Amino acid sequence: MGLRAALPRRWLGSGEYERVTATPQQTRLQTALAGAPGWLGGALTGVQAAVVGLLVVMTPAFAAAAAAPTTNGSAAIDWMGITKLSARLWLLAHGVPFVVEGIAFTLAPLGLTALIAAVLASIARRFCTKSWASWAVATGTYVGLVTLVEIGAMRGYPDFARNTVHAIAVSTVVAGASVAAGIWRAHGAEFGWVPRIPINVRRGLRLGLATFALSLGIAALLAGTFTYLGRDRIADAAASLGIDPLGGVALAFGQALYAPNLSVWMLGWMTGLGFSVGEGSVYSPGDIAADAVPAFPLFGALPTISGGWLVWAPVGIVAAAALMRLALRRRIATDVTQLPALGVAVTVCALLTATAGAVASGALGPGRLAFVGVEVVPVAVLFALLSALGFGIAHGLLLLAQLARGRRQGPLLSVVPDPEPVSIPS
Repeated sequence: MGLRAALPRRWLGSGEYERVTATPQQTRLQTALAGAPGWLGGALTGVQAAVVGLLVVMTPAFAAAAAAPTTNGSAAIDWMGITKLSARLWLLAHGVPFVVEGIAFTLAPLGLTALIAAVLASIARRFCTKSWASWAVATGTYVGLVTLVEIGAMRGYPDFARNTVHAIAVSTVVAGASVAAGIWRAHGAEFGWVPRIPINVRRGLRLGLATFALSLGIAALLAGTFTYLGRDRIADAAASLGIDPLGGVALAFGQALYAPNLSVWMLGWMTGLGFSVGEGSVYSPGDIAADAVPAFPLFGALPTISGGWLVWAPVGIVAAAALMRLALRRRIATDVTQLPALGVAVTVCALLTATAGAVASGALGPGRLAFVGVEVVPVAVLFALLSALGFGIAHGLLLLAQLARGRRQGPLLSVVPDPEPVSIPS
């Protein structure tokens, strides 16, 4: 019995029932805020999301510091220093560089960014009302708190003004989209402007998003496979750091926050161009050229094999694009008029790949580690070309199937010749 069948029903008479949908139980705070203005719920959303995000970073850091063996106990622990360190790690997820002795680390942990977005959406779902004021206050409150933390943590460092503007821009994008998603999830949304968008643009957006999502999912599976194959190297790198078990858990949590970055790198690997971990290095299906890297457990998940059947990795992107084109065959017809939709899909694939590559790359140290990640423009262009090839193959197969179906069925209308005139004798 499905969930719909299990829901209670109310008798309406005449043999009809009305299903009674269950409503989520409100908390005491939600009940108290039932008659409050929308801006209050938005302010609470921004404050709670900022606090929860900071606690996500601070909690494992505090636990690891408290469990570290010291001769003077917890009195020797620099709790304020750990707090500042945690705040700067939290800011790194918002695009603010982590500066240590003049060296900027800019590789953002996308896992923490995604976690912050999920927290914002979840809190907005419970506290925000369906109004632009509530959305604006929630977004503005969160951005304001991020800016205050950035000013307190990065004041006096180089490029302070530019980093502040960058933090405001990134936090606005993350908070604005997440709060809107939470409000739409709770109260629904009306998109009356969508039909005004040309139909080919809508179809191309759908196809491009689906293709990129499927390709990124395949890349994540590949990243998980190489992580499993490199589990011994990861364990050796963690053991070489000489940390206690609780500190190891905190380290594992921190490394896991970079799993989305590794997935985007593997998407570049699937294109055949690969990615780099430092100047002069390359990890691609056809070749691996790597120098010595720091003993970060994350680097143990990098590919160590190349050549052979791995050079066919770009076929995975072609297959993903073809599969999505076949899956959307009912929405995108097989004729010449749908070619603009395929063009829009190719453009969307290029833009999404470039955006993901840009946010997943950065600096992880000085010198040769000044750049870690994918070459944005070449990878985006090649991914778009491979996607276009997949769309073209699937489109051709659909066209051939349509022609074959028409031949089997024969002509739909038979032409009957006009009867000869019949003369009627008078």
